[in-house]
Amino acid sequence: MKIRAIVAHKDKIRLLLEGCDGKSLTVNAQVPLVCGKDDPGFVPGRVVASYTVSAAEGQAEFSRYADGYDLLLCRFEVFAPEQLEGVCYVTEFDHAASASHEPYPTLPIKAINSGAVMADFEELGFSQTCFGPNQAALMLMHPGENALPYEYNGKTYYFNRTVLQKTEEQLIPLAQRNIPAVMRYINSSFFLGEQSDQEIVDIIQHPDYDYDYPSAYMGAFNLRTEEGFNYFCACTDFLLARYTRPDKKYGWAISFEVGNEVTSQYIWGNAGEMTCAEYMREYTEVMRICWLLSQKYWENFRVHTSFDQYFNGSHMPSEPKRFYGIRECIDEIWKNCQRDGDFPWNIAFHPYPENLSFPDFWNDREPNWTFETRRITFKNLEVMPAYLAQEHLLYKGKPRRIILPEQGFNSRDDAPYTEKQGMYGYVLAYQKMKKLGTIDLFLHHNYCDNPGEFGLNLGIRRYGGKDFLQEGLDVIGDRKPICDAIADMDTAREEDRVAEARAFIGEELFDYMLNPPAVTEKPAGADGDLHLPGQGNRRKGNKKEEAPVSNFDH
Repeated sequence: MKIRAIVAHKDKIRLLLEGCDGKSLTVNAQVPLVCGKDDPGFVPGRVVASYTVSAAEGQAEFSRYADGYDLLLCRFEVFAPEQLEGVCYVTEFDHAASASHEPYPTLPIKAINSGAVMADFEELGFSQTCFGPNQAALMLMHPGENALPYEYNGKTYYFNRTVLQKTEEQLIPLAQRNIPAVMRYINSSFFLGEQSDQEIVDIIQHPDYDYDYPSAYMGAFNLRTEEGFNYFCACTDFLLARYTRPDKKYGWAISFEVGNEVTSQYIWGNAGEMTCAEYMREYTEVMRICWLLSQKYWENFRVHTSFDQYFNGSHMPSEPKRFYGIRECIDEIWKNCQRDGDFPWNIAFHPYPENLSFPDFWNDREPNWTFETRRITFKNLEVMPAYLAQEHLLYKGKPRRIILPEQGFNSRDDAPYTEKQGMYGYVLAYQKMKKLGTIDLFLHHNYCDNPGEFGLNLGIRRYGGKDFLQEGLDVIGDRKPICDAIADMDTAREEDRVAEARAFIGEELFDYMLNPPAVTEKPAGADGDLHLPGQGNRRKGNKKEEAPVSNFDH
């Protein structure tokens, strides 16, 4: 006896079963709290509804709502009288259960942050954008003039009108031009400092967040307590209801990038020390909830991971409970879905050049075209779609989609030629992405150089200082040469710009980057051991310090 699938309808939940016909089943719907590690203090979610149903013709069904509580997100345990194996979450949706059936938009991949001025969106031809809703900034504990009320699952929650207004001042004009956004969905009270609502932080902060770690810029979402779970679901539901509206009244969002670079979780999604398997157990649950809630509003909304560039190894290999590799994370997510039920999770990762200070990724030393590469940068982008094309990782026979929502080309004040390297590097990277077929977005980070971004100048515009007549606001400076390359992509000028890039980089090298070796499991002649360039080949006594400040290598 087995549960093959669980289907959500508008008003009911249906179990698809094997070997259960004629059986009387007990179904328990449980709040899906999750604790990735073995913690004796963890209290599993309560059972919010229990049904007795009869199985016939390979299925059984029951009401989706119990005293007004939507069971959509619940973990289901089914007994007959022994517990049935198989999936335990909703894995399918009836067509009528979603409000919108519009297809996911097919757009050019060129994108920039939502804070860019409208003239640059139009003149440089950006067709997509992103913004970063922060749960800690969005939610308020109490009603008030600045609090927007929102009903979710029978309770009223409150959202910060000022934060929404600032965000939507950027999003609405873009939506009016049919420019959609990816939401990089984070939880960071760190960035708010004393402006945070401490009552909210106490609820939504992950219980194991390491307050003593100086670079814990973001925290993981809290799904370990029912109160934290409810606030996370309310915030997620609010974002989906507001930004997937057909009229695009407040802006237009088409996907979540869930968290930020959780492969380096101790900096960008802190949940205390956990193994990769433990962390991914919780992270998979967060992504699943985002997907389940999205299906109420739009059946083609997408949910993506958020990874850095480390495919094998990690940013700090000496800290395996704080930093992980993409490959291990993907494999753990797959294991969780094999056990609990699959859903269409997709991939977002950030393939910066191996050293962010230097934009000439074609000279990167560590990347190779194998599944044992330590990093995936612009140079060996082909590795990610090749890895996801493995049969066991497909979703309903199709590869999972990829977006690249954060990566860019640094320009060095001490080396003006790096601006040209960035310009022509953009052209080469763009050509590689267009060939791969499963990449839906290439967002250059950043829009404007940021003097606080670890000494990097990643903008397509220079930093213009501060305008002290305008409350000290940052001034957007001049365009860099990369803007000319961006403007030419997907236009009649693209061919000439590609020819320039090919001449600058070198014809033979440029062509090799566009037509690299086929991706393989291991390097040719490998003896089965994992040899990571940049790890074992450092001379004794000359090892580079592993700084905890960020995951930017200098």
